[in-house]
Amino acid sequence: MFRRNLTAKILVAVGVTVAVVIAIYTYFVIRVQGAWWQERTQGQTIITATMVREYLNGVMLSQRHEEVTGFLNQLVRSDDIVRGRVIRPDGTVVFSTATQEIHRVSLHVPAELFQDDRILQGTRTENAERYAMAIAPVRNLQNCQQCHDARAPFLGAIVIEKSLAPAEASLSSNRNLLIAYGVIIFALVGAVLWLLIVRLVSQPVSTLLRRMRKVEAGDLTVRAPTTSQDEIGELAHAFNEMVSSLEEAKRELHESHAQQIQQAGKLASIGELAAGIAHEIRNPLAGIGAAVEVLADGQNGDQEIVREIRSQIKRLNTTLCDLLDFARVRDPEIEPCELRTLIRPMFALIRADARKHHVELIEDFPAELPPILADAKQAQQAMLNVLLNGIQAMPNGGTLTVRALLAGSNVQLTISDTGAGITPETLGKIFSPFFTTKHRGTGLGLAITRSIMEKHGGTIIVASQPGQGSTFTLTFPAAPVPQEIAYAKN
Repeated sequence: MFRRNLTAKILVAVGVTVAVVIAIYTYFVIRVQGAWWQERTQGQTIITATMVREYLNGVMLSQRHEEVTGFLNQLVRSDDIVRGRVIRPDGTVVFSTATQEIHRVSLHVPAELFQDDRILQGTRTENAERYAMAIAPVRNLQNCQQCHDARAPFLGAIVIEKSLAPAEASLSSNRNLLIAYGVIIFALVGAVLWLLIVRLVSQPVSTLLRRMRKVEAGDLTVRAPTTSQDEIGELAHAFNEMVSSLEEAKRELHESHAQQIQQAGKLASIGELAAGIAHEIRNPLAGIGAAVEVLADGQNGDQEIVREIRSQIKRLNTTLCDLLDFARVRDPEIEPCELRTLIRPMFALIRADARKHHVELIEDFPAELPPILADAKQAQQAMLNVLLNGIQAMPNGGTLTVRALLAGSNVQLTISDTGAGITPETLGKIFSPFFTTKHRGTGLGLAITRSIMEKHGGTIIVASQPGQGSTFTLTFPAAPVPQEIAYAKN
């Protein structure tokens, strides 16, 4: 159901997008706030450590050591400071808000602490609670050298720890607020979007679909409302134009169908008449031919006349044969055939004609070519028609190239000439019956060839440009490879 509901798809897509955007925004806001709170706490810790260091310098110089512990305890009670320590350079605690640490605990001192006066900062975790730390080194000033070794550059360090719990609590509160606001925004966007989709998309599309189903059922009188000026309105307008075009096409189709039925009857009658005429004429022609042969053996000197009679009879017989072939092309007897075996005799038939017109024949066949599924005689007739057509297109000589290649499950035979080519106006007519550009010829050769190729489940196409020759491509179905051969190849 979901896959068929456009409104649900749009709502889910937009909802997921809004949710992802809100989640990303919340994530980055929390990250920024978390970093800000941590930096703020660290900054406060550093300021506190600096103040303690300055205060302790004054206390120590005044020899009021007893005030150190009290000051640190007061500092802890007045702020979020959880612990304050004073340590020696080796890490031993000498003053601490936790008195049990004094002279008993030795802290790890970073190596870079006593290289300059820079205050180090960081965080640590204890019992699942995080603390911000600041370590301020205490330099051995000249006044301090009255009580301390003058050779030591630093006397120790001030260690202040501040809890990050208040910052984390504030961050958690902000996170909950952001999530609540995100849910509210998501709900509002979803509601507004749903109203818009239903009003502007779902209802108009549903109306259009109902009318389309009526058209599908055959009612071409329905029209869609075109009240809006947006894309839906344009779609409805296009639908109305399409239905109007279908209605007009249906009317014209009925008229054309009636005309085609009438024309088909006429053509069928013409075909039957042509077949009958051809049969009726062939028998007398045979007798005329025999009589002319007898006349040719005589000694009356009329050999030139006899040759002309022979030529005319041969031409008439060829025309009748072509007419018969076109009127009634028999169904082909399909079987696997080797393309080379079929076309080699056709080369022999045209070679004399090719030499006469100074046409060079070029063959290009791959070493391995599967057999084709064809009627051998009809396939040879189709090839011969195209070969002769190519030679006749080059009366002043040229090159006739015949190539074969495997194209998927078909075998393609291309026959290319270097003749004058075919004009675009003529190109669409060359397969029409009785169309020819030659002074002599029936105009049935290419029409018969196309009929043969169609009965073979193949095709014949031509590509030509004036002055660049022509290429005819005959496509035959390839014979399937025997199963045992397929296994051997694998």
